Parts: sequence; structure tokens; C-alpha cells
Amino acid sequence: MNQSGQPIYTTRGAQPRPFPGQRALRTSWRASMMLVSVMFGWLIFTFALAAIAAPNDPNVEVPVQVGLGVVVTPADGWYSAADDWEVGPNAVSFQKSGALVAFAAEEFAGTNDQLLTAQLGFIEQDFESYRSLPASSSTVSGDLPGLTALFTGVSSSSRLEGELVVATSAGTGVIMLAIAPEGQLSRVQGDLGTMLDNLVVPR
Repeated sequence: MNQSGQPIYTTRGAQPRPFPGQRALRTSWRASMMLVSVMFGWLIFTFALAAIAAPNDPNVEVPVQVGLGVVVTPADGWYSAADDWEVGPNAVSFQKSGALVAFAAEEFAGTNDQLLTAQLGFIEQDFESYRSLPASSSTVSGDLPGLTALFTGVSSSSRLEGELVVATSAGTGVIMLAIAPEGQLSRVQGDLGTMLDNLVVPR
């Protein structure tokens, strides 16, 4: 994170460009980055436990408040991962068959590209080796434009793969971060797509 107050530059995808200098935008950007950094850092330490833990809670198939008006309805078979992955305020986490997913909402005035770039930068720091595929366009909440990035990495001798989805609407940044052992993410991507499609996001 830039501590000097100088422009922050994006290095992935498009040519480098200065990050907008408005104070409000910069503050919300940093808050979102810090949130996912904490989320993912905690996940690295608890992933092995969560992957083998037996369900302690019933399936959660009712709408769950994420925060800031964002609501997610877990797909069938998902249950709370709060005991294994504490994601903090304005966020919820679920698990199924060794896969973990978190949804978070933060005040954010930037673009999808800015939000995605920031989150990927923090995720990369938690891996000893890391690879991210180019971002692709996606939708959440039915028709809200978003961006999706798939990534793989090695941390503490564990090979993991994940999916990061971001979208922005009406001053709110929405983040979905899913993680699973390498080769296992595809088993739950249908569920992830359903949850994203049914996500309620303020417009």
C-alpha cells in the first residue's frame, strides 16, 4: 500500500495509470484491500482444519445479510464457516466439501477493475508462488457487471486454487472469494454461480 500519498499505479492488464486521487475514493479502496487481506491471511492458517471438518451446523438455505444491503442465499449443502474462517464485519463465510467461500461488502467509489486489481495484489502476498489468469467479464445479482479472476498458488506446502469476483454498485464494492484444494474448485463452481446470480445488491 502506498504510504507516501503518491499515485498508485496498476501493473496488471492495461497500461499503468494513476490511481484517482480523491480522498474518499482512496479511503474506501484501502478499506476494501485491508478486509480481503485479513480474510485471506486467516484462511491460509485455517484451511487444513476447515477442509477436513465435519459439518457442525445445518445447511444454510435462507437469505443471509452480508452488510450494506447486500444479501446472499447459500446454495444447497453449504453451511456456516464462521468457526473456521472469521471474516469480520460486513462479511460472511460458508463451506462445503472442503471448499470455502466468503462474501463481503465495503463502501467503495472506484471501478471493478480497480477493486479487482487491489484484491489480487493482496491475495498474491499470501502465496509462495502464485498465478492468476486474465480477468473475465461476469455478472452478479442477475445483470450487474462484474469481473472474475481465477488463481492458483502454493502456501505452506498446500496447493490451492481460488476464484475472486468483484462488482461495484451505488458506492458499494461486493467481493466473493472462494478457495479450495487444487483440482477441487470446479466441483462447487455451479453453486458459486448460483449464489452470485441470486445475490441482492443495492442499486
